[in-house]
Amino acid sequence: MNQQIVDQLAKDILSLIEAEAPSPENIGIRGTELIQEFIRKPGVGDSLAKLDIRKKVRLWGSQGSGMQILLHGADTPKRGSPHDHGQSWALYFQVSGATEMSTYKRISGAPGRPGQAALEKTDQTDLTPGNAMFFGPLVIHSTQHSAPPARWIRVTGTDLDYVERLRFSIERQEAVIEKRYR
Repeated sequence: MNQQIVDQLAKDILSLIEAEAPSPENIGIRGTELIQEFIRKPGVGDSLAKLDIRKKVRLWGSQGSGMQILLHGADTPKRGSPHDHGQSWALYFQVSGATEMSTYKRISGAPGRPGQAALEKTDQTDLTPGNAMFFGPLVIHSTQHSAPPARWIRVTGTDLDYVERLRFSIERQEAVIEKRYR
C-alpha cells in the first residue's frame, strides 16, 4: 500500500480535531467519510486484505504517542469482553465481514475506576462494511465476530498500549486495569 495515501488519511483526520474536540459529529461522521474515501482508492482494499492480522497492524502512528490508525481482524470466531479505552476516543470502521458491537452502562462502581462494576447492555449494533462507530473516553463496549472473516480499521486518539484502561467481567461484576505503561 502506498504510505502517502495513509499519511494523507492521517493528516485529514488530524485536521478534524485541530479546531474542535473529537466527537461523534467530527470524527464519527467526517472521519468515517474520510476512511470510506481511503478504502475506495485503487489498491487499498486489496492491500488491506493481504496484511497479516494475527496481531494488530499499525498503518499509521508512532508507538507510544499520538493518534493511531490500526488494522485488526478476525479469521476465527472471536468474542471480546467489555472494555473502555480510558481517556482516549476511538473510531471503529468496518472494512469487511461484520462486527457485533455492544455498548454498556456501568450501574455500580466509579466511572473509569477499577473495582465493583455491574454493567447493563444499552445497545447492540451489527457493524457492516463501510460503516463505523465512534466511542468517546470511558465508553464501555465489546466486540464479537460470530461469522468471520472480518477486518476493521480502528483510529484512536493515542496509542492504547500506553493508556490505563479497564476490562470488565460481567460474571464477576468487576473492572480491572488492563494496561498500565509509564
